[in-house]
Amino acid sequence: MSSARILALAVALGSAAPLAGAAPRRATPAKADPAAPSSDLFAGYSYTHAGEASLHGWGLSGSYRLRDALSLVADLSGHYGSFAGADLGQLGFMAGARWTGRAGRLRPFAEGLLGAVRTSTSLQGTGISASDADTDWGLAFGGGADYPVSERWAVRALLHLRLLRGEGTLDTDPRLSVGAVYRLRR
Repeated sequence: MSSARILALAVALGSAAPLAGAAPRRATPAKADPAAPSSDLFAGYSYTHAGEASLHGWGLSGSYRLRDALSLVADLSGHYGSFAGADLGQLGFMAGARWTGRAGRLRPFAEGLLGAVRTSTSLQGTGISASDADTDWGLAFGGGADYPVSERWAVRALLHLRLLRGEGTLDTDPRLSVGAVYRLRR
């Protein structure tokens, strides 16, 4: 073996060995990854465009972190309005999965949900009253972003495209929600 190889091997071994008399390294507690989502609760304003009607209302959701960036999500929303003299209402419940990432302070997410939307229509006239309600099954795909304002609170904006199947037709209803998020302890 050449002297250059022996010298290189000695330097490598010497630098890898702990220094005699050096204080042992202390283990530091692992810090939670700030990019990893925590379980959270969301409440806010919600808007949907159902058919030709613009409906305003509320949105509530909760998520439960499974691991890393994957969470289970439950979403409840209510939208109300009128169109062509009829009062309309939608109550939706969907559940699914969410993937959350990180881009600086912003926490973007994508989610896919499965569930149902109960739509009710009522018409009141002179001596006439009619109402109808039906439940449509569907999917919602979309995403949004959280912007933290403190350790526990964030502001959220989200956009879904709901695909609802009922009475032989497929409705595509976009939904926009904005509101506040409260992160639960890990």
